[in-house]
Amino acid sequence: MFGRKKKEEKKNAASERPSLKETRRAFMCTIHGTGEINVENYGTLGDYSEEKIVLNGYRCKMTIEGEKLLIDYFTDVDMKITGKIRSIHF
Repeated sequence: MFGRKKKEEKKNAASERPSLKETRRAFMCTIHGTGEINVENYGTLGDYSEEKIVLNGYRCKMTIEGEKLLIDYFTDVDMKITGKIRSIHF
């Protein structure tokens, strides 16, 4: 009787956590000071200018604001952004 309840609780807790497939779609950011950020799993590129870069992810949007922002490189998986980064919003 008590064992069944614990199994159901574990099953419910597991269903509340994001699946491995969903976590692979999440943004992965590595920030190097205020001048560089590497972003993995970014999905698609939205708005782009020297002051703002918008990245669309699986369940959220990331906005990077600053001055003289530049996308140094990008692939289908990751990108590197340089410039004077002032803020990052999710």
